[in-house]
Amino acid sequence: QQIKIVEIVPDYFRHLPIQPLRVASKQRPSGHAIWKASVLQEAARTKELFGDGGDDEPQDPDESLPDLLKQLMKKAADGKLPGDTQITFMDADKFAHLQDLKRKRQKKEEAVEKEREGRTSEALERIKNFDYRPKEIRDYLDRFVIKQSDAKKVLSIAICDHYNHVRRILEDPASARRDYTKPNVLLLGPTGVGKTYLMRNIAEFIGVPFVKADATKFSETGIVGRDAEDLVRDLVDKANGDKQLAEIGIIYIDEVDKIANPPKNDVTTTSGSTFNTRGVQNNLLKLMEDTEVSLQNPMAPQSLKSLLEQGGKEDKAVRTKNILFIFSGAFNGLNEKLKKEHGQEDMISSMFPHFGSRYDDDDEEEERPKRRSYLDKATTRDFIEAGMEPEFIGRVPVRCALQALLAEDLLHIMTSSEGSVLRQLEEDFKGYGIDLKFTDEALQEVAERSEAEQTGARGIVTVLENTLREFKFELPSLPFKEFTVDNQTVVDPKWMLGKMIESVNQTEVRVNDLVSFAEQFGRQHDPVQIVFSPEATVYLANLCVEKDWQMRSYCTHIFKGLPETLKRIYLETGQDLFVITREMAENPQEEMTVWLTLLDRSFEAERVDLTII
Repeated sequence: QQIKIVEIVPDYFRHLPIQPLRVASKQRPSGHAIWKASVLQEAARTKELFGDGGDDEPQDPDESLPDLLKQLMKKAADGKLPGDTQITFMDADKFAHLQDLKRKRQKKEEAVEKEREGRTSEALERIKNFDYRPKEIRDYLDRFVIKQSDAKKVLSIAICDHYNHVRRILEDPASARRDYTKPNVLLLGPTGVGKTYLMRNIAEFIGVPFVKADATKFSETGIVGRDAEDLVRDLVDKANGDKQLAEIGIIYIDEVDKIANPPKNDVTTTSGSTFNTRGVQNNLLKLMEDTEVSLQNPMAPQSLKSLLEQGGKEDKAVRTKNILFIFSGAFNGLNEKLKKEHGQEDMISSMFPHFGSRYDDDDEEEERPKRRSYLDKATTRDFIEAGMEPEFIGRVPVRCALQALLAEDLLHIMTSSEGSVLRQLEEDFKGYGIDLKFTDEALQEVAERSEAEQTGARGIVTVLENTLREFKFELPSLPFKEFTVDNQTVVDPKWMLGKMIESVNQTEVRVNDLVSFAEQFGRQHDPVQIVFSPEATVYLANLCVEKDWQMRSYCTHIFKGLPETLKRIYLETGQDLFVITREMAENPQEEMTVWLTLLDRSFEAERVDLTII
C-alpha cells in the first residue's frame, strides 16, 4: 500500500539476461510479464540496485517469484533502493517494441552524427586548402551586392589575410603561438546598403559558421538581455557542435553605434540601450582578444545544475583568438559632424572633380553628391569622441564606409542580383499557378519609390509589398494564369485590381470551385463520390457571390458531417455515387438526418436509392 509500482526502466537491466515470463493471477492480468527469478537474483547482487545487500538477499535461484518480488518491495520500503528506481510489469511484446525503437533511434543518431562529422571535416578541409585571391572574392560578391566596390575590396583583403593565417595554423599548430593582429572590420553606412548581405555571402562562400546579432540586445552582465559570450555559443551551434570549426568562424555585430557612450550634450551618436554601453563594449573587447568562453552560460539555471552535477568542473571552452569580428553601424550623427567639417572640400571637388573625394570608382559624376558619405574621413579620434572606447576601436583596424544606394542601383539589384526579391515574388505567385512578370517601366517606378524610402535595398521590399499585397490576396481565387505588373499597377494598384476583378465572371468562378470541391471529396473518401445537381450548383454559386465567400471553404464547413453519413450508407447498401440536391445544400444537417432515417427504415431492403434529383 505504501509502494507505487510504476515502470521498470529497461536500462537498469541492460547488462542482464532479460527474459520476460508471462504469468496469470488474480492480482495481475493475463498477458503481462515479470522478470524470471534468475534475473532478480542477479539484480539483487548488484550494489546499484540493492546497495550493499544483507542477510535477506535471495540466494536460491529457484526461490518463488512472489517471494523475490516481496523482498524487492521491502528493499524499496526500507529506502535501500535508489530514489529514482521505477518498477513495472511490462508486456513482453511492448518491451521488444521499445527495444526496436531504441535501436532505430540509435541508428538514426549515428547517421546524423556521421553526416555532421562529414560536413565538419569538409569545412575544415576547405580552410586547409584556402587559396582564394581578393579579386576572386570580389567577383563572387558582385553576383549578389550592387555597387560598394570599396567595401568589397576591403573585405576581400581582410578575409584573405585572416584565413591564410588560419590555414597556416591548421597546417602548423606551433605557429599559433606567434603574435597575430586580427583584421577585424568596421563597416560604416546607412541601413539597407548591403552590409549584412556582404558578410553572409562571404561566410557562405568560404564555408565557415557565421553568426549575426544586434549590439543593442546585449547588457553588461547578461542578466537582462544577452551576454556577449552567447555569440560564441551561437557560433558553436552554427558549427553543429564542432568546437574547432567554431573557433575559426565569423561573428557579425550590427548597430554598434547604438552602444557608443558619448559625453553629455554630444549628438554625434544616439545610444539605443538603457544598459551600461561601456560595459558592453568592454565585454566585446574581451572576445576580440584571446579569451576562452565556456560552452555553458553560467547564468542559465540548467548550466548551474550541470556544473553542480560535475562537481564544479567546467565543460570545454571555445577560444576566440581566431574568430573574425565584423562590426557595422550607421553613425548618422558622426556623418553629419564630418559633413560640417569637410563640406568645404566637396565645394572644391565640384569645381575640380578629381580633387580628393572618395566615391565608388564606377559612379557617374552627377551621382556623386547624392551618394556622398563623409564617414570615410572618420579617424580613430572621431570614433572615440562619438563614444567608442579607445581600446575597442583600436581592436578594429579595418574600416570602410559604404555609400547610399540610388534608384539606378536599386533597379540593378532587382534585375541583376542573384538574391533579387523579384525571384521570391515570382515563386510566391507560381504557387497559385500564376506567372508574374514586370515591365521595365514598372521596375523603374519601383526603384524611384524605393529610393524615396531612404532605407536602401529594404525599400524595394516595402514598395513591392504595398503594391502587390491586395493582388496576392485576390488573384489566387480568380482564374488568372498570368499577371503583368506595369507602371500603372505600381502607381495605382487599387484601381488596377478593381479593373481585373470586374473582368471576371464571379459566378463561373464559384461553379468551377464547386466542381473542384466534388473532385477533391471523391479523392479523399474513395470509393464514395458526389455530384451537385444543377439547382444546388446555382444556389451555392449565387450565395457565395452575394456573401463574397469562397466556395471550397464554405462547402467544407456546411458538409463537414457528410463523409460519415455517406460512408455508412455505402457500407450498408453498396451505393457509392450520391447527388447533392438543393435541399441538401440549403439544410445539410436536416437532409442527412432524413437520409439516415430512410436507411434505417429500409434496412431489410436490398438497396436504398438516394440519387433522386
